[in-house]
Amino acid sequence: MRIREKAALAVAGLAVAAAGGTVFAGTSGAVGPSPSPSVQAAETSCVTDGAGMCTVQHALGAVPAVVVVSANTPGQFNAYMLNTVQGSYTATTFQVRAMFDQTTPKAGGAIWFSFAAYGGAPVTTPKPPSTTLPPPTTTPTRPTSATPTPTPTTTMPPETTATPPGGGSGLGG
Repeated sequence: MRIREKAALAVAGLAVAAAGGTVFAGTSGAVGPSPSPSVQAAETSCVTDGAGMCTVQHALGAVPAVVVVSANTPGQFNAYMLNTVQGSYTATTFQVRAMFDQTTPKAGGAIWFSFAAYGGAPVTTPKPPSTTLPPPTTTPTRPTSATPTPTPTTTMPPETTATPPGGGSGLGG
C-alpha cells in the first residue's frame, strides 16, 4: 500500500470514529494460496422448498472450504435464520436453509441473502483406498483318517434251550 492510500485510510478511519463508529487499526490482505485465494461474494435470492432449503450457484470452480451467509430481510416481521447445509458444497453449488425458529422452516418463500464463498482445493477424483489384505492365517486341524472308524459291536451268546441247572420240571417239588 502506498503512503497516499494509507493516509486516505487513516482519514476515513478518523471520520468513522468521529461519527461514533468502530475503527479497526491496520489493514490486512487476503490470506491463502499464492497469488491470491479464490473468493466469491454476492447477494442473491431464491424460493425455498418445503424444508426451507434452496440451492445456490457459485463460480469458484472448486468445492468451497467455507461459505458464510447473511440473511437480508426486507421487513421487520419477515426475520429468518439462515445457515448453509452441511455436506452440500460442490464445485458449482451449495445449499442454504431458512428457518423461522428451531423447528419451523421458511417453506415455499422467497429469501434474500449475501454470501461469501472461499475456495478450497480444486476438484479432483479421489482414489479408492488401498485394499491390501494381510495373508490368510491357517488354523491347524486334526488329521482325519481315510478309513472310517469301525463301530464297536457286542456279541451276544446264542440263546439256549437247555434246562437250567438243577434240573426239575419247573413244577415245584
